[in-house]
Amino acid sequence: MPLRLPHVAVTTVAVTCKFDADLHADLEAYAAMFEAERGKPIPLPTLIATIVQDYLQHDPDFMRERRQTAAPRARPKPAGPDRRNGVLHIAVPHAQEDGGAP
Repeated sequence: MPLRLPHVAVTTVAVTCKFDADLHADLEAYAAMFEAERGKPIPLPTLIATIVQDYLQHDPDFMRERRQTAAPRARPKPAGPDRRNGVLHIAVPHAQEDGGAP
């Protein structure tokens, strides 16, 4: 199974956990296998994050739920003139009403 490294996240969260000694040994063995195949080491935190991310992305029930409950993203306002309902709106400064001549 090819291992895909995760995309760099903008925000990260530190997580501390304890693993069973056998699971830890398996993770270290997997990291060693990765290094032997690819010629570069993979830190255990990166390996664990990659495995968890891959697991979640391949769970169709989770992905469906995630899409349904995700908050809609704000759409950026288009650059350029303000067009509402197909009509160009231009801001015009109002003349001051001080009773004097314009």
